[in-house]
Amino acid sequence: MTISKGLMNVLISLALAAFITLFAGMGYSSTGGATGTGINHRLFVLLGGNFSGGGYIQFLTYFAFFWSLFDIVEKRRLIKWEQKSLTKKFLPTNEKHLLMANDLRELQFKMSDLEKTNKSSLLSTMIKKACVKFRTTASIPEVIEIISIQTDINKDKAESGQSNIRYLTWVIPSIGFIGTVLGISQALMIANSGDMNLITATLGVAFDTTLISLILSIVIMWFFHNLQEETDNLHAGIKEYVIEHLVNRIEF
Repeated sequence: MTISKGLMNVLISLALAAFITLFAGMGYSSTGGATGTGINHRLFVLLGGNFSGGGYIQFLTYFAFFWSLFDIVEKRRLIKWEQKSLTKKFLPTNEKHLLMANDLRELQFKMSDLEKTNKSSLLSTMIKKACVKFRTTASIPEVIEIISIQTDINKDKAESGQSNIRYLTWVIPSIGFIGTVLGISQALMIANSGDMNLITATLGVAFDTTLISLILSIVIMWFFHNLQEETDNLHAGIKEYVIEHLVNRIEF
């Protein structure tokens, strides 16, 4: 039985979140547990060592963070693979090289053969459609139009493929805020007891969950915006490459 890449990312994320939480829990216990004090003890509590006392919120935050991070890594791997197609010299790069009707036909067949072997890329698909369009219309403006339309389609598909990442980047701070609400509500429930140590500990858990989630959110948003930049550059690069090395070299 083959495990899909998406399921593998989920399982690894769960394992990493469990490892961090377990490590924090061991540190929490070794520094005194519920009665512990000191900077080290406070750090382990911040990381979610007190699982039953609110550490499960940090666990969920870690899980969402690693899941989104691995999805971003996978998307960036696909982008790198697509970028390599720009170096395969599907099209002539010599400025004096012109493309005749027979050249376009051969290019179309070559790109079609790549599709049959599952080695086609966004670039090869773009070249094939541009060749087909010119052979049927013999119109440069219409070729440019189909290239622009296909670029927009590819961008829409890429954006749709990142929907899970966008959701997780929203979930991470939301989980932290949920932890804050739960912590404050618990503190209010025990306010009448007059146990200031318990009230302070409960409020501490509330703000710890928000702090962890905001830090991880800042980190993951940097990676996500970097992914979006690479995605836009990829599609812009493919469009520019096809126009420069195909459309501008067509000889009537």
